[in-house]
Amino acid sequence: MITSTQKLEIQKRILSWYAEMGRNDLPWRQTDNLYHILISEIMLQQTNVPKVRERYVSFLEKFPDVNALANAKQSDVLRAWQGLGYNRRALNLHKCAKILHSKYDEKVPENVDTLLTLPGIGPYTSNAILIFGKNHDLATIDVNVERVIRRLHGNKNWKKLKSPSDKIKQFVPKGHSREWHEALMDFASAICTKRKAKCLICPLKDFCKSFPDPSDFTKPKNREVGREENGKHVPRRIFRGRIIELLRERRCDLTQIGVTIKSDWNDISDKKWLKEILDNLEKEGMIERIRQKWKLK
Repeated sequence: MITSTQKLEIQKRILSWYAEMGRNDLPWRQTDNLYHILISEIMLQQTNVPKVRERYVSFLEKFPDVNALANAKQSDVLRAWQGLGYNRRALNLHKCAKILHSKYDEKVPENVDTLLTLPGIGPYTSNAILIFGKNHDLATIDVNVERVIRRLHGNKNWKKLKSPSDKIKQFVPKGHSREWHEALMDFASAICTKRKAKCLICPLKDFCKSFPDPSDFTKPKNREVGREENGKHVPRRIFRGRIIELLRERRCDLTQIGVTIKSDWNDISDKKWLKEILDNLEKEGMIERIRQKWKLK
């Protein structure tokens, strides 16, 4: 068990480390504008920090407020999302802006329950928006935050806990939620990394039950649904992304799409597979077919 005194010292050391080593230059850390925070959190859901950093500023230049995003063409939103992947997030963000425009006077709600009713916003993102935008005394738990606190307790001890999420929440210092979460995420990225953690220079090694070898337990990943390409399994989401990238540039028929997105395209065996993907993208509202050609909607 980690005592209350130890917990206070851990908080102090993490925040001291962050003050010296934190990524304070990230653009979404320079604002408390909830719309800007919303954009960054949706982008960061499934995309790494360097890639989001590339696209965040340009996206806000194109859609500087809720009104601009709500009234934009969906195809323009998808084009501005280029390079971030998981394009369904762009559609959810667009829908979200429309709801904020029509129901909330173009303001992002400052209430977790209301945020949870918006498209694409789950428990993590709803809390994160209010933590990073308003410094609310909440906790939000991603794999990085969980990894640090889990290793502190030790993997064997962690497996025995009935409510590990409660242990994570207990570490959040009252009145410093924004700073704490930023610090912990940076610490996990730089020191307490998933592989080859820098234990010898870790400021928490005096308290860490996993020191000096945090051998993590890992869950085996299920193989994603996909298709073979040149003898290699490629997840379907990759092909979906390639289709959107292509249709950002021009309209194409099915065969044109096929030969562009799949290097070993077979006009006979791959046609049905591709048609199913295109039909799903159409049902999701990302693309549409005009005569025999597909385009962004």
